[in-house]
Amino acid sequence: MSKGRSLIQEAVRDQLPPQACLTIDELDAALPEHSRHNIVTATLKLMSRGLLERVELGCYQLTSKGMESRANGEALTSGPNAPLTGKARKQKGTNLRLRVWRVMSVKQKFTIDDLLSVTAKGEEKNARNNVQKYLKHLCQAGYLRELRRAPGEALTSNGFKRYQLIRHTGPQAPVLRKGCIYDRNTGVLHERNQ
Repeated sequence: MSKGRSLIQEAVRDQLPPQACLTIDELDAALPEHSRHNIVTATLKLMSRGLLERVELGCYQLTSKGMESRANGEALTSGPNAPLTGKARKQKGTNLRLRVWRVMSVKQKFTIDDLLSVTAKGEEKNARNNVQKYLKHLCQAGYLRELRRAPGEALTSNGFKRYQLIRHTGPQAPVLRKGCIYDRNTGVLHERNQ
């Protein structure tokens, strides 16, 4: 991610006097060239950097680090504050594959329909195809094993594929990468055997 100079963060930082706090209304009035929304966003970013603190509800002041940054005229950037380490970011929300992974860890043996009946909310696009692809790759990486098919309901049915979870490494769902599976729990890449 590229870093660009954040003039709004600098403007908010430079507007705050040392050892005094200003409200969002006061900052908004002092910085008419910036929208109130952008001022609030810049305030939050400055707080996350440790340059600003909320003294009381709605009133913000510079920290000692913020005063030093202001005195030195430090250029503030809009990009990440720390180098990207390549370590996986925490999985956000509960997407379909994460829900499937959690149900698999409880059920141990299951069919795709077993998983979909519990995990699909109806808003997912192609939930069945998504889960089929995910299970296929988990099998190739050694997380699942295919079992004997469960009998189908129709006379001409050749049954339902059944799976068994054989490697459960933790609560975070393994994610697909090009040619491999990345395990967020262990930080290990597992090759998929095609």
